[in-house]
Order: sequence, then structure tokens, then C-alpha cells
Amino acid sequence: MSAFRLHTANLFRWFWPVLAASIAGCALAQPVTDSAATYVYRCDGEAAVIVVRIDGDRGHLFSRQFSQPLHRQADGVTFAGTDVSYLPDRPPDLAPAQTAAITIGGKALQNCRNDPRAAVWEAAKLRGVSFRALGQEPPWLLEIDRDNGFLLVTGYGESSHSFPYSEPVSDTQQRSSRFRSQAHGERIVITVTAESCRDSMSGEAFSSRVEIEWREQLLRGCGRPLH
Repeated sequence: MSAFRLHTANLFRWFWPVLAASIAGCALAQPVTDSAATYVYRCDGEAAVIVVRIDGDRGHLFSRQFSQPLHRQADGVTFAGTDVSYLPDRPPDLAPAQTAAITIGGKALQNCRNDPRAAVWEAAKLRGVSFRALGQEPPWLLEIDRDNGFLLVTGYGESSHSFPYSEPVSDTQQRSSRFRSQAHGERIVITVTAESCRDSMSGEAFSSRVEIEWREQLLRGCGRPLH
């Protein structure tokens, strides 16, 4: 296993309990078209978040206790599984204050509120993105996916640039991994360093510092592993 993959795996084990609770205030929209909608709910008295993913008449609910498929019920608005049920207070739209009635194992959770910022990151994880990063001034967003390559989104989601995946070259002394790729006559170099980093706009803490060399620019920001 490469140093980068080992580093991300170890970080994910530590971050999982608080992954969705430590999301940066990123204004960029989810850059990849996804037919499914993902929601992250924080419920009173629950230490962990509840993740719900809906795609048409089917879906899935993830919690520490349960991971169950959901199916739309006859009323047209409730989704249920064997031991879980999910009823949003209005048609899902990722509205900031949206709430839902969620029951898990016969227990009705209290005051469950959707967090759309966290949902964007959780949706990326469920799509298979292994690492995500963002930066400000100029704004940019990066997703690393071993199957789909590197996706750099700039200009508040106005432009996206894809590059094929390549294995990183790791520097154990610097605790960094460097990716290089080319596509359509353009080159990108991504350096991920395992050191604490804070987003310059929100002040949110991340586990890695990220630098991207692209189009004679040096983009700086922060990121974290999702898997």
C-alpha cells in the first residue's frame, strides 16, 4: 500500500465519528451530476449523524446501528426499510432548515435537521471520491477518485477540468504525496501534505494541506480523505 493510501486510510479511521460534523463553509456546489440526493441529519441526543440517500422511489439510510435500503411507501412521501423509516417535512430540496421524522429500530429520533454543507461532502464519499479539497481566492474544489481521476472545479462551479488518475510519488520525510497528470494539453500537479490546515474563509480545520499547480497558477487550500 502506498504511503498516501495508508495515510488516508488511517485518517479516515480517526475522522469517521466526526466527519460530517466538521465541514467547511464551502460555497461551491456539488460538481458531479448525481441523480440521487444525499442528506445528513443531526438529531437531538444522537452523537452520530444519520445519512439518507434517495434516488427516485428507492434509497438508503446509514447510521452507526443500521445500514438499510429504503423504499417509497404508498403515501408517496414516506420511505421505509425493515427497521427504519424516513419522512422529510417537505419534498427533498437540501433546504438549510429542512427537518425529517426518522425512526430507527423502533426509536423515533428527535428534531432531526438536515445539514446541506455536510451533505455535499457525504455525497462525494458515496460516489466513491477518496479525497476532497477546497481553496479560496480564487475559489476551487478538487476531488480525487481512483476510478474517475482528478476533477478540479473553479469559479464557484462554473468550470470543471478532468484529468486521468495517476499514482502519487510519496515523500515520507515531508509526509506528502504528489500526483501528476495531463489531459487536453494541460498539466496538473497536486501535492497533499499531512499537516493541519484551516480554510481561510470559514476557519474550518482539515487534516491535509493541498497545493495545485495548474495553468501557471499555484492554488492553495485544505482537504481531507473520505475513505
